[in-house]
Amino acid sequence: MRELFLFLLVAVALFPLIQVAAINVLVFLERMHQPQITWPTLIEQVVERHQYNAFFAVPLQLAYYILLIGLLYLLITVFHRLPFGRSLRLLPLPISQLAQGLAAGALLALLVNFLNVIFPPVVTPAFERLFSSQAAALLVITASLLMAPLVEEIIFRGYIYTVLERIWGVAPAVLLSGVLFGSIHFPQLWPGYFQMFLLCVVGVVFSLARARTGTTLASIALHFGYNAIISLLFLFSETFSDLPGPF
Repeated sequence: MRELFLFLLVAVALFPLIQVAAINVLVFLERMHQPQITWPTLIEQVVERHQYNAFFAVPLQLAYYILLIGLLYLLITVFHRLPFGRSLRLLPLPISQLAQGLAAGALLALLVNFLNVIFPPVVTPAFERLFSSQAAALLVITASLLMAPLVEEIIFRGYIYTVLERIWGVAPAVLLSGVLFGSIHFPQLWPGYFQMFLLCVVGVVFSLARARTGTTLASIALHFGYNAIISLLFLFSETFSDLPGPF
């Protein structure tokens, strides 16, 4: 349990550290072109310019994911000397069950979208500010399909769920890993309390898939199906068509 706590502590601290490092690099580059401007002023300008810039946020997220998976790999293979894939329960799943997982994720996304229409957030979530153009939206969607399902499921259902199940059993592992998954997305959804609750429920459903099948591939399929439908609904919405871009 102490090892899991330390991993979570590093995971929480790592992202703001990467952000600070990236911003300081940008500030240093800006200072080379504008030496007359003070460092604090440049920091303010860079943060304002890049805070909701998808072309800054997505590469930053990718770097964060790579470092987290690298840390997990070292922890499992070097520290514990265990096989990486089997320890994270990345076990084969029949094609029929993979298809069921994709379909279940799609249905879950439709249900969540329906509930969000009935109970919309009072304030537009900060995450949506990343969609400044069609190109930016497509970049975020690509990341949500290619990066998020694989990396987040390896961490939450492959590692965190497995450790919690070994210590406390299936039910606490399902609940805690699911709620923890939802909680990391709270800054994106703030202040949409109902949307935050829904994402915790989604996380619990992903963990249930992992518990029922015994393999992380099931929750990866569910997660991919969920993100794919959410993305398609957005791509065919007026919100997307109204964004500036070449389409």
